[in-house]
Amino acid sequence: MPDDRIGEYRLRRRHAGVGYFGQVRVRLTAVGEGTSPVTWEVDPDDGSSLQPGPDREFVDAAVAGAGDGLDLVTGCGVDPAGAAVEVVHAQLDLTDIEVSAVRTAAALAVADAFGVADRLRPVFRQGWTVDVAS
Repeated sequence: MPDDRIGEYRLRRRHAGVGYFGQVRVRLTAVGEGTSPVTWEVDPDDGSSLQPGPDREFVDAAVAGAGDGLDLVTGCGVDPAGAAVEVVHAQLDLTDIEVSAVRTAAALAVADAFGVADRLRPVFRQGWTVDVAS
């Protein structure tokens, strides 16, 4: 079981002249009985982070990306059983923030927390996604 490990990833790239940004920090904790394996735990008073309500599509992308990250680490041979992922910060950027970049950053933050980020890489395919590095 993870001991509150932290993972973070920042994706800031340009593709075809367009800027893409996503930065997410996660914390691994023990999964509680009957709880979701991924939860949003950002301090509601943190003005530097995305927040539910005004930033809903990006919040949803960060949570979905963290779920993607659990699948990706499993594919890298890590058993995430017993671990829950808490999204604790998703950086607010008013210029280049983009849904697929946030989702990809969240997935790679989970991989970072599990120590397998070096086995994965962000790729652009009509939006950002994650591939296993070859």
